[in-house]
Amino acid sequence: MSETPDEKQQDVAELQQEVARLKQQLGDGGTVALPQERRRQGWWRPVVATILIILVVILAPLSVVARWAHDTVSDTDRYLETVGPLASDPAVQQAVIDRITTEIVTRLQVDEVTDQAIDALTARGLPPLASSSLQALSNPLSDAIEGFVEKQVTSFVKSDEFETAWIEANRQAQTQLVAVLTGKDTDVVEISNNAVSVNLATIIDTVKQRLVARGFTLAERLPPVNAQFTIFQSDDITKAQNAFRLLSALNTWLPILALLCLIGAVAVGRNRRRTLVAGSLAVVLSMLLLGIALNAFRVVYLDAIPTDQLPVEAAGAIYDTLVGFIRLNIRAVAVLFLAIAFIAWVTGPVGAPVALRRGTTRAIGAVRSSGDRAGLNTGRFGEALGLYKTPIRVGVLGLALVVYVLRDHPTGGFALGILIVVAVVLLIVELLARPPAAAVAEPSSPPGAPGPS
Repeated sequence: MSETPDEKQQDVAELQQEVARLKQQLGDGGTVALPQERRRQGWWRPVVATILIILVVILAPLSVVARWAHDTVSDTDRYLETVGPLASDPAVQQAVIDRITTEIVTRLQVDEVTDQAIDALTARGLPPLASSSLQALSNPLSDAIEGFVEKQVTSFVKSDEFETAWIEANRQAQTQLVAVLTGKDTDVVEISNNAVSVNLATIIDTVKQRLVARGFTLAERLPPVNAQFTIFQSDDITKAQNAFRLLSALNTWLPILALLCLIGAVAVGRNRRRTLVAGSLAVVLSMLLLGIALNAFRVVYLDAIPTDQLPVEAAGAIYDTLVGFIRLNIRAVAVLFLAIAFIAWVTGPVGAPVALRRGTTRAIGAVRSSGDRAGLNTGRFGEALGLYKTPIRVGVLGLALVVYVLRDHPTGGFALGILIVVAVVLLIVELLARPPAAAVAEPSSPPGAPGPS
């Protein structure tokens, strides 16, 4: 059905009005003036928003440390899961080997026993040459015995049996650690010297049985040894106790308070989108500061432990393992809020976000067109995706958020993986989606009708 002259004149008039409206939007530089985001009035808004964001910067790292204090330190199973890998750490293994070997050799008095044996043989009237030769063998014989003991200790520490013994020893150490940090003695732990140690008595007894089984009967004289392997020591234990009690008590509320402060800042900010970007980046900054603080405190920790009790390499491995949970959460939280900041920025109505979205839309449109020309049109399925594209986006993002929240202690890699999966799924939806057929149908001109001029 062809248009009447009156209808054509009405269309032309509407086009002229649209052109006039666009001309009014032209800026002085000849570009179309982009719409500005709504800015709410009130001098107090940026002040309150800034204060709330500062609170977020303070509460976010405290939340991570509080969850660590509750989940890693106070929870026996998670603590054992954390320190378990230390049994196979080379630096820790060597420190344990050296400590056990020293304890055994010292208590067996190998040097004294060797000298006594040589003196006894000499007293039997040996020729002078034989006697002097035995005296010369005193130190090598003592070193050989010590080497044999160290070899047996090393064999045990490198075995799976040691891992089991290490877990059991650390089960007692975890009880001691909680007692030290809370300042409360228990039935099996008494706080002393502001230190937390792993008792090596069971491990030494097992090594003793190994030595006896291999013919080193001298080990039968070894008395019960209550040797301690120090893993934590601090003269400022009172400060640590106060901080631990507070953080442990507030471990659930601190994350909630931080989130409420961020929501409050966005709610009162003059520009909610920009406030959300600023708040999210502030959380990322706080995670960076927490990481720097962990590295600084590592030096303090290493200085607090005497090297004669624990070598620096082993102490560093223990520290890195104990704070590993904090570092994992730093990365997870940083990735999550970087994603939030990016989403809030890229959905902005002005400037670079608009240009980025337009460029992405053009690229996706070009890929769609290439697929259509190649006969890869998605048909009704694509039209359904196009019709319900917004609900699908919301559903995908909501599902990703649920998966992240339900994950027990998500890592930075896990968060990044979720973001990649979401991005791929949304990209596939965009590529497959097609506008409804009615929306793209163009009115056909009747035969003989004049074409567009």
